[in-house]
Amino acid sequence: MDLGIRGKRALMLASSSGLGYASAYALAKEGVDVCISSSNAGRASAAAARIADETGVKAVGLVGDLGDPANMDGLAQGAADALGGPIDILFNNHGGPPLRTALEVGEAELTDHANKMLLSLIRMTQLIVPGMVERKWGRVFMVGAAAVAEPIPNNVLSNVFRSAMAYYCKTLAGEVIRDGVTVNIVSPTAVLTDRTLYTAATFASKKGITRDEELELRESRLTAGRFGKPEEYGAMVAFLAGQNAAYSTGANWRIDGGGAKGI
Repeated sequence: MDLGIRGKRALMLASSSGLGYASAYALAKEGVDVCISSSNAGRASAAAARIADETGVKAVGLVGDLGDPANMDGLAQGAADALGGPIDILFNNHGGPPLRTALEVGEAELTDHANKMLLSLIRMTQLIVPGMVERKWGRVFMVGAAAVAEPIPNNVLSNVFRSAMAYYCKTLAGEVIRDGVTVNIVSPTAVLTDRTLYTAATFASKKGITRDEELELRESRLTAGRFGKPEEYGAMVAFLAGQNAAYSTGANWRIDGGGAKGI
């Protein structure tokens, strides 16, 4: 299927690995030029080089520190300059927060992750979307989680800030759809990434078992009987970026192997 987005330009936040990288790769296979941002310059450049070598599109890597929303101005301009034009597709992502309960999370962590998971993403959206509106075409994505629909135990930072960003996206979606801009949340559950390995190791330590034993236990409980693959997540992002998905907006798309109990 030709998604009709060849030659578009995408800014992929925090996407040197995992779901972000898989999404960037899926877009690149459709002919989209991509800018990969990461807090680490080497990882960003290496990820971009792999994508360019394997897909033939223009791919660049830039440092993007989400810890301070003021950094987003330079990143937005740098991405447009590097790709040779305005951004058509914005992929809002961030690193996963540490696991904390509601009573143990500290003020410093709340402030830090408010910046990384909410304020920097809103700032970037406000920098990029007006241009999309002016050009009457754009795609905005947020990496969600099961926490968008239902709080996850021991994960208060994700619960608070992902749900807040999700409602920001839902609000924005209704404001810009008439201008040809869609805004969607794509939420993974049990997709095997470094984040999955981290949470498995954390809970395994508390249970006195190995990480692999924890992973096997989790997998046995999954409706699909297996973990999801990052490429399966990226495929959904690419589809929603396509021309044929222009009427799909303001939704939370679950990539969960049928695990959710509700519709």
